[in-house]
Amino acid sequence: MPSESPHDTSPAYAIGVVSKLTGIHPETLRMWERRYTVVQPGRSKGGSRRYSDADIQRLSLIKTLVDAGHQISTIAALSYSQLQDRLDATTPRAVTASGEAPATRRVILVGGSLGARMSAAEIPGLELAGAYDDETGLKDSQPGPIADVLVYETATVQAQTIGDVRRLLALSNVDKAIVVYGFGTRQALMQLEAAGVQCLRAPVTESDIASACLGSLPGGAPGPKSVAPASGTVPPRQFTPQQLARISTRAPVLACECPHHLVELINAMAAFETYSLECKNKNSEDAEVHALLHSTAGQARASLESALLRVAEFEGIDVS
Repeated sequence: MPSESPHDTSPAYAIGVVSKLTGIHPETLRMWERRYTVVQPGRSKGGSRRYSDADIQRLSLIKTLVDAGHQISTIAALSYSQLQDRLDATTPRAVTASGEAPATRRVILVGGSLGARMSAAEIPGLELAGAYDDETGLKDSQPGPIADVLVYETATVQAQTIGDVRRLLALSNVDKAIVVYGFGTRQALMQLEAAGVQCLRAPVTESDIASACLGSLPGGAPGPKSVAPASGTVPPRQFTPQQLARISTRAPVLACECPHHLVELINAMAAFETYSLECKNKNSEDAEVHALLHSTAGQARASLESALLRVAEFEGIDVS
């Protein structure tokens, strides 16, 4: 486990409290601990997890980076100081160290539809220096325009992608690169980020790209903050198992057993939520699919719970 921030490390907080303080769902936190050892909480006498102030600070920092677009697999093993450095590099600054307004950043785009999209966008502090369909187009343009950042769009990130990026950087005479990708292996993404290449998972907006470009250089102008996809959020449970059991066994007013069946469906969705988190992943694509399944199951369970609340109201069942 990497060294932590110099704060109290005595375990004191239960996982529910940590979830509220950090914004990380308990099931997500358990998954991160199991797969990536993001923290190593202590245990109570009864075996329940207990987290320290240092754990909470570390988890809050990791959550901020994940929300900004970093892959959990690429940052989980970093020390607290390394996480802070990564956050400092990710967060754009409005002015330079001298207090002067930042200069315009010139960007070269390679691949996909980025050129057409960014050409039509007017973003303060960002100037499109050139747009090319592929590496051949960039090579044919030599000597190309002077630029500060290279943005490379690719459908997949594989082991050879790091070599592709290095060739593009050499051709464009640029030091900083951002990769926009559809799918990629965990190892390849870690290799890119270790080399200082920021990776953005598609789909992205023009503002997401601008924010990354402006934030990748010292003195970059502020851009819109990237937000984690809504599909990654899972609503909290609205019923405890005891409440569901009481509703299920209650004789219904309706001439059917809808309350009982709704409880069965909710329990099934909740079980699948947990199951999808516990599935083993061979690569990052597996992880993405399981994250989608977990989120979808959570949303479905929440919809069923809302329906059950309405049924309980109709039946006159006290669910408190």
